[in-house]
Amino acid sequence: MQAKTSLEDFQALVRRAGLTLSPAQIVELHSGWAYIEPMLERIRAHGRGREADLALTFRPDMF
Repeated sequence: MQAKTSLEDFQALVRRAGLTLSPAQIVELHSGWAYIEPMLERIRAHGRGREADLALTFRPDMF
């Protein structure tokens, strides 16, 4: 599976996140990113915002 985000753009995302990774680590994460992108697109489809992801709204202290 090929990521839609280019390796160069992914490297910019890594830098913006403040991560210090080796080139090999960036390539490995980029290959995994190809599986994350479609999930993010499904979560944010049809006008749903970040709050639609239950991991962002789950409050374990409520149980």
